[in-house]
Amino acid sequence: MAMALRFALALATLIRAWATLEDVEKALQPVLDQMALKYNMSFSFGFVNTQGRVALAAGVNNIWNRRPLRPDSLVPLGSVTKPWTAVMVMQAVESGLLNLDDPAMQWIDPVMRRLWNKSMEQLWGPQVRQVVVRDLMGMTSGMKDYDDFFLEHFTMAFSGDDAGPMVYLQSAARQGFACAPGSCAMYSGANYVLLGLLLVQVHGMWSWQDLDQLHVIPRELFRSGRYSHTSFSRLGRCAQYPGFAHQYAWKYWMAENGTQVFEDLLYDSCLNGWTMGNIASSAVDLATFFFDLFTLPKEQGGFITTKSLADMQASKTLGDTWCEGPNGEGSCAYGMGILTDQLGQDFWLLQNASENQSKVSVIGHPGEDWGSGCSPCGYNPTYNFGICIAYTSVIGMNCSGDFRNNYNAVQEATCLAYDAVMATQGGPRLNCTLPTYSGLKAQCEWTKHSRQKHNFTTAQPSAVIV
Repeated sequence: MAMALRFALALATLIRAWATLEDVEKALQPVLDQMALKYNMSFSFGFVNTQGRVALAAGVNNIWNRRPLRPDSLVPLGSVTKPWTAVMVMQAVESGLLNLDDPAMQWIDPVMRRLWNKSMEQLWGPQVRQVVVRDLMGMTSGMKDYDDFFLEHFTMAFSGDDAGPMVYLQSAARQGFACAPGSCAMYSGANYVLLGLLLVQVHGMWSWQDLDQLHVIPRELFRSGRYSHTSFSRLGRCAQYPGFAHQYAWKYWMAENGTQVFEDLLYDSCLNGWTMGNIASSAVDLATFFFDLFTLPKEQGGFITTKSLADMQASKTLGDTWCEGPNGEGSCAYGMGILTDQLGQDFWLLQNASENQSKVSVIGHPGEDWGSGCSPCGYNPTYNFGICIAYTSVIGMNCSGDFRNNYNAVQEATCLAYDAVMATQGGPRLNCTLPTYSGLKAQCEWTKHSRQKHNFTTAQPSAVIV
């Protein structure tokens, strides 16, 4: 038995050593094509290791003319912005511009006062004085999150109008505190909006619109072209930016005729909460970001030092019930811009439950907008690769069968894709079994907002909401 085990381990090592980028491409493209066809949606895939990069795509990007998604299409991907923001803060710390234990209001209030005549204490009350920069980075400020339902419907109802940072901050402040600062970890995007204002002040800028988030990329990495399909949206609709993918948000259910209505968000604002969610990128650029972040220290031209990266990974368990982890709801964890222990990110069900779960862990951060997302997205330290799988609808849009199956689309597609990657690396195989339904038919309809325009060439500011 021991000899057989040693042989199996040796074989797995050989498979991993022999696996090429072509092997990854051949294994993944059929899976992506199959899932795109099954769920009538599109996927972007990126894989990066020491050999190079693989960029793939499958499915239709534009449902109006049936043009396919391209591997270099820029997909708005929400919260995967947060590690980029966190890295930018760590770079400022390394440069001696601020300290993680500085009171947050020391840096943020000057910006809020000159732009909106507000202060953190006016919004959150005197308890906010206890919040330090480290709390914002690690989701331990105690602040509750903004009202996502309101912001989603604001974006769709006032297509083209941008909900600026203050809209999100006022929404979050109305929810108050979940706990005293530093006493619990609760996910709140408002923390990262505040970090954006902090960066504005640290770097001597006047307005939040002056912050160039691409400056987080070290000069030589930027010049190398490894991030040529990464953008951080500012004012305006997604359609005003070249190369952006369509994204399809479930809008409502028309019970009278059993129709699911999706809205094409290309004609809506792409600001998405600014420094907490405004990235638009290809999956391969995001896979590259996490690979470079974890394998290339600052001394060798990377983003940050090894120490800073270790500090970012020191995590606390989140109290949020929405996040499902190894022990069910409420068992995910957060470092500083790093989300861990989430099902479908760095925790997976395995075909062989006795195998080491850590081998499939992906250290990074998922992301999701109302009509697109990515997960897993991060770095696998066991097999030394970066990976990201993005999608342009958060639920499937196939109405040829039981519509309830569409809610499994992201989970099944990303699991099967990551399982295919694991097969090429000789790693543990994933259990991607999901329930299937039959009998409940529905129709699908897609809409564009009535204020759409088709003749955009460059980004122009729309109506700005603070």
